Amino acid sequence: MRRDDPILATRGAVLAGALVLALLAGGFAAWSTLAQLSGAVIAPGRVEVQQRPQVVQHQDGGTIEAILVAEGDAVAAGDVLIRLDGAALRSALAVVEAQYAEHLARRGRLEAERAGRTALAMPAELATLTRGRPDLAALVDGQSRLFVARAETAAAEAALLDRRARQIAARGAGIAAERAALARQQALIAEELASQRSLLDRGLAQSARVLALEREAARLDGRAGELAAATAEAEARHSETLIEALRLQASLREEAEAGLRDLAPREMELAERRGALLLRLGQLDLRAPAAGIVHALQVTTPRAVIRPAEPVLQLIPQDRPLLVALRIPAGKIGHLRPGQTVTLRLPGPGAGTAPDPTGRIARISPDALQDSPASPAFFRAEVEVTPGPGVAALTPGLPVEGFIATHPQPPLLLLLDPLTRYLDRAFPAG
Repeated sequence: MRRDDPILATRGAVLAGALVLALLAGGFAAWSTLAQLSGAVIAPGRVEVQQRPQVVQHQDGGTIEAILVAEGDAVAAGDVLIRLDGAALRSALAVVEAQYAEHLARRGRLEAERAGRTALAMPAELATLTRGRPDLAALVDGQSRLFVARAETAAAEAALLDRRARQIAARGAGIAAERAALARQQALIAEELASQRSLLDRGLAQSARVLALEREAARLDGRAGELAAATAEAEARHSETLIEALRLQASLREEAEAGLRDLAPREMELAERRGALLLRLGQLDLRAPAAGIVHALQVTTPRAVIRPAEPVLQLIPQDRPLLVALRIPAGKIGHLRPGQTVTLRLPGPGAGTAPDPTGRIARISPDALQDSPASPAFFRAEVEVTPGPGVAALTPGLPVEGFIATHPQPPLLLLLDPLTRYLDRAFPAG
């Protein structure tokens, strides 16, 4: 054949093409078995902070007096967000504090009376309570005046008893002196009577004189008996007066002790009520528990009423690390594990020009979740964002897509995977 034979020219082209195809097939076979390709799980998600938004609420509720923030405001920890009306609480506190101050003043007076003190010492808490409160100070002054009046009355009664005791003692001393003089008279009469009887026996005296002396001796004996009875009566009256003085002091102490016993339960109740009212007044200001952005503000006008424990607003913390919550389809969860690297893709037209932020899977929910019974199941994967380029573009609430590289496999297995899955379902092992 000649070189320009068209059959030879065609055969050469066919052989060259077959060789190229063989090389391509061999190269593809080698690549598909020796190369390693990683698949990816793509999951939608949303940027969050590591601490969920903090709900601000009030345990008792009430009427709003002032709203000091607006939606989107940045606040610092401790800032007042909303102030509730405390007029009713302040009125109740004023009544309770008036009763409490009166009980404290009464306790101070009764303690002074029980101890027998001449000066009134009020509890230290009362001085704090009445500072700047003329109405409460008037109650304390009333108890002070009552203490002085009762002390003066008790002192007057004690002075009267003391004077009576001294009078009785003086009367007893007079009776004792009279008895001493009477005893001397009796001795003299007895001596003279003995002398007259001796003379009468010898006929030297008259019987009338002897009888007169005997009558005088009898009269003195009667008087001595009267003075002895008067002495006993004076001693008894003196003892009774002393006992009455002691009884007066004991009565004052017993009355004070009984008053203190009656005061204690009521005073404790008032102290607890006052503490509870002060606590509630201190909670009228709803303060920011942390720095953040005001979100989902539920009230916009003063005098609105909030119910107990009703959410009033949310605070989105701005000083906490960011994380991304991905919704992993239930069928893809087998490819994921904590620690895997995640590439985050941001939405928007300019997202492709900025570097994609990355992170690592920190936690995967232990069970599948569902938004509703009819919605598909998913697993929640929390991704901790790694500091680096692109992180500044992440803000709480921003939707993102996460790309998680799966375990590397030869391309041939990836190509045959749908077929093997189909065959496994079509021909289950018997």
